[in-house]
Amino acid sequence: MSILCGWFQGLGIVIGGAIAFSANCAFAQITQDSTLPNNSQVTTQGNITIIEGGTQLESNLFHSFKEFSVLNGTTAEFKNTEGIQNIISRVTGKSISNIDGILKANGTANLFLINPNGIIFGTHASLNIGGSFIASTASSLNFADGTKFSATNPQTTPLLTVSVPIGLQFGATAAPIRNQSQASPGGAVNSLGEPVGLQVQPGKTLALVGGDVVLEGGNLTAASGRVELGSVAGNSLVNLKSTVQGWILGYEGVQNFQNIQLIQRTIDGSGIPSQVDVTGVGGGNIQLQGKSVELIGLFVILRNRNNGVGDGGELTINTRKLIVRDGAQVSTSTRGKGAGGNLTINASESVELIGSFTTPDNFTFPSILSSITTSDGKAGDLTINTGKLLIQGGAEVSTQSSGAYRTPVEFIPAIGSGGNLTVNASESIELIGTTPDGLPGGLFAGTLGSGEAGKITIVTGQLIISDGAAITVSSELPKLQPNTIYKGDVNNLGSAGELNITARSILLDNQGKLTSNSKLGRGGDISLQVRDLLLMRRNSQISTNAGGDKTGGNITIKAPNGFLVATPFGNNDITANAFSGSGGKITITAKNIFGFVPRTRADVERLDPTGSINPNNLRTSDITAFSQQNPSLSGTVQINSPDADPSKGLVELPVNLVDASEQIAAGCNSGAKIGRSSFIATGRGGLVADPTQPLIADDAVLADWITLQPESKNSAAGIQKRAVLQAQQNIEEKSQKVNSVNEPTQIVEAQGWVMDADGNVVLVAQVPTASPHNSSLTATSCATR
Repeated sequence: MSILCGWFQGLGIVIGGAIAFSANCAFAQITQDSTLPNNSQVTTQGNITIIEGGTQLESNLFHSFKEFSVLNGTTAEFKNTEGIQNIISRVTGKSISNIDGILKANGTANLFLINPNGIIFGTHASLNIGGSFIASTASSLNFADGTKFSATNPQTTPLLTVSVPIGLQFGATAAPIRNQSQASPGGAVNSLGEPVGLQVQPGKTLALVGGDVVLEGGNLTAASGRVELGSVAGNSLVNLKSTVQGWILGYEGVQNFQNIQLIQRTIDGSGIPSQVDVTGVGGGNIQLQGKSVELIGLFVILRNRNNGVGDGGELTINTRKLIVRDGAQVSTSTRGKGAGGNLTINASESVELIGSFTTPDNFTFPSILSSITTSDGKAGDLTINTGKLLIQGGAEVSTQSSGAYRTPVEFIPAIGSGGNLTVNASESIELIGTTPDGLPGGLFAGTLGSGEAGKITIVTGQLIISDGAAITVSSELPKLQPNTIYKGDVNNLGSAGELNITARSILLDNQGKLTSNSKLGRGGDISLQVRDLLLMRRNSQISTNAGGDKTGGNITIKAPNGFLVATPFGNNDITANAFSGSGGKITITAKNIFGFVPRTRADVERLDPTGSINPNNLRTSDITAFSQQNPSLSGTVQINSPDADPSKGLVELPVNLVDASEQIAAGCNSGAKIGRSSFIATGRGGLVADPTQPLIADDAVLADWITLQPESKNSAAGIQKRAVLQAQQNIEEKSQKVNSVNEPTQIVEAQGWVMDADGNVVLVAQVPTASPHNSSLTATSCATR
């Protein structure tokens, strides 16, 4: 028994006992049965098995086999007349179909292969047909007039039809399909330079529909056509709709799905990747539908590239969970005048992009979802709809107006615009870490030429960006190898796009970044709407900086019922700076703001120990908007943080005012023979200059609390004198610290208060233990006697 046969029988145990795998995998046989009015006729001539006969009803030709497998080096050729549109073949026996040779049909007929026991395409499997190819482990093919061509319940005199197929009906179980094809008939390769594997003619459909669908070092190619991978559970009905490109599959009536994998196959220590490619003039379409979809390994790729004038098709993945890891890629692109296709991910539970792959010569390939233009056409839009999005270890999701190398030393930038990137993650987005060589992972939209960058729009519950990850919109020159010539206009770069985020909470931690980078253009705008909390820790940044003489972008943070918080000495910065142009505008609306210090250019210049006028060099968490080269071109910083909540109403003040000092004096018996008492507030803080304004640092009296000695010399006059001298000394010391940031010193809590001979109340750090006979101070507790 072959290894492949044993593997498939092992899957049969998982799938269920309803499918009984035959001990005879019979890979070398094509055997007709006797279930049709006109039965199929099978003859062998050398390495070619000729299939004739069958039952024809107008444009449909029906074949029925007890076994159907094709060995390596052999060809199964369907002989059909020119008017046949659909060749429909079923397997009614109990053996899987192993296709390791060539399937051939005449003319432009579509070929259907239905085997509910399972189908394997070996490494040498290839197609030589003019129409579309649909391979399925369904139990029957349904037609528009209600008839079924069943492989599990064949009739001696079946009700055949002249109508169009409309659905694939699965029985109680759905057997798997596996593709390992690396065939290259006539040396044919795909757009990546790899073998085409299973290939249909341009503009046609190639579909694999079954239980688990696995591409293990297997390729699928449909230039300007359509590739459909569908993985469903038992008792499912997959709809078929005829189109110009062949067939579109619909899963509206499917309740349960199974899994799709694109993985590597390892031979002699080398990995052979799986690739799906629909590159061509006008581009093609790719649709994957399954419970989980996994792409794992270097050069494991789903690719849809438009090489022509017309707009490209769609690349769509519908699943509960998508995993792309270890250097795998999903991409749409255009290198023509037509637009690139859109890339859409609908994953009800989660999307995970994890890690990268580094080659022995230190080239790093991140796991990636991307939409790119390298020429005149606009890049397609990239949309992710999911519950949770996780991007880790340098993986990335990006849209870009990029470019291409015309020669090894010439880079031609694109003039088409980049696509928009939209992420709707109902629960959370987590962006964590960098590649091994330090490149950030995350979400990106940029341009490397005159084309405009796309914008990023994010709606989520919780956004976490940490450990060097980033969300970035950019307009920058590419990082080219030495001696490579940039053939675009460096003074005409497209603008960086917008970054718009709506979330319940945002956490930027350990160099997490929200940035708009512009080398020579205006900085892009950043807009954040936060319901509860924006928290920045450990060297995190929100920045929109401009290069050249362009203006810095604008930053708008709206958290009217939330908080904006940073660790005071965590070096977390919010900047809208420019190089020689004017700084941008920062507008912050929050219920309260903690830990940030607005800085002018002069502040940063004075405090920056390196002299480079860079707020990132300060330990404090700063908010800046200025021109680095021109002190007169500052931007604006506007902070709206009301102290009172007007919605809670106002309290009417009494008409007759009361002298508070009289109430204080009357409440406690000082024991002194005086007519009036007074209340003195001393120590750190003091009173604000304007009682209608919030307490800020400039209004504070920088006087520390003092510790009193319990000896008898503690007269009230002496206490006040020493307090004043101590305060003056503290102020003088602090005024000398011009180029440093003041850190708070220890505050000694007041332990009580004393009354001097004049009736003044004085707060003290320690209540003196004095005898009534030798002290003029009396400790007072206000207790009822």
